[in-house]
Amino acid sequence: MNILMVLSTKKYPPDRRVEREAHALAAAGHNVYLIARRGPGQMKVEIVEGVHVIRTPLPFQKIKPIADTIYFYAQRYWIYFAILRACRRYGIQALHVHDLPYAFAAVLAGRRLKIPVVFDMHEHYVEVLEDSFNTSVYRKYKPFSAPLLWLMAQEEKYACRHSTKIIVIGNEHIDRLIPLGARKEQFVEVANTDDPEFLASIPIQEEIVRQYQDSTKYTLLYIGGFNPFRGLDTAIKAMPIVLKKIPHARLLLVGDGESRRELEKLTKDLHLQDHIIFPGFVPFQHVPTYIRISDVCLLPLWVTAHIETGITNKFFQYMIFGKPMIVSNARPMVRVINETGCGLLFPDRNPQSLAEKIIELQDREKQKILGQNGYRAAREKYNWQTTVRSLLSLYDELTELKKKG
Repeated sequence: MNILMVLSTKKYPPDRRVEREAHALAAAGHNVYLIARRGPGQMKVEIVEGVHVIRTPLPFQKIKPIADTIYFYAQRYWIYFAILRACRRYGIQALHVHDLPYAFAAVLAGRRLKIPVVFDMHEHYVEVLEDSFNTSVYRKYKPFSAPLLWLMAQEEKYACRHSTKIIVIGNEHIDRLIPLGARKEQFVEVANTDDPEFLASIPIQEEIVRQYQDSTKYTLLYIGGFNPFRGLDTAIKAMPIVLKKIPHARLLLVGDGESRRELEKLTKDLHLQDHIIFPGFVPFQHVPTYIRISDVCLLPLWVTAHIETGITNKFFQYMIFGKPMIVSNARPMVRVINETGCGLLFPDRNPQSLAEKIIELQDREKQKILGQNGYRAAREKYNWQTTVRSLLSLYDELTELKKKG
């Protein structure tokens, strides 16, 4: 089957989830094409590990600082014509649109061309967008947010009603989408798991090991994006409580984002500069090393409608490396923690409770037991080799439907 993936405003590569899906479909014998944003120095068209990538510039992208605003009101519709051109040129037989921004255009194109459309929902996009208007970066645009949020919500309803299939990263998301007009038979779960063999093959970064590996320290790790909803302020506020019991504890906050300045200020205000480290953004190739040198990994996420729709890939990466976790009580994470026994739970936004769990998990034997539970579950169930079966079955079904005419 000739499949056209449509990636909303991101460059390709890298995008771990999209790469995993595209490579799996190509390996299964499908011809995979992908429309993505063209970044500096990238070719307009090239084959990337079996995926035929078609890169297109954003309209108005050289106009700053209004390019992001123009994107929402222009590019989501302009991309419709690029999708039609690609479909006709390459004989596309199915559309696979990643996330909401391009879903409306992709569904319109699919209906016009009478080909199936797979709506791959990486997240609760409307909720993420609404939350973004409460951040320091976008707060100034909040008075103008209501029309955009309403429009995106209407496009989501349209895409859910008219897509052939809807991919969710967790079945918890289905309850929200059924009232929008989606049908149960549309849904396929493709979780954010990762590939243990691929992660294990990434070389250890010896410089990071030399800098941070220290058996005398109790090393806590968070790695990922920085925004208010990641709960990193909760982790920082927990540290003074932890340090009273464990003076050798330290917290590595690896990543970057709009909250970094506020988090660094909070760290300074609490006089925690000697115990909380901000290495900054790191390339993906460094992520496994940071996980390896940690004792306990944290996901102190706020429990929001967005967080309750699925599990971030870092959760599964921590499992793959056999690291015990302390995570907030979002339903999808509670489900897996209770099933596998790979970590501890605490009520979100509660520094006292988080600190108590951190103190509890200083026990090396308990770390080992929880870590081994996660490692075993990742090998047996929560890995990409298992997860991808549902994606491949989805396209087997579409292929059969096409043959029947």
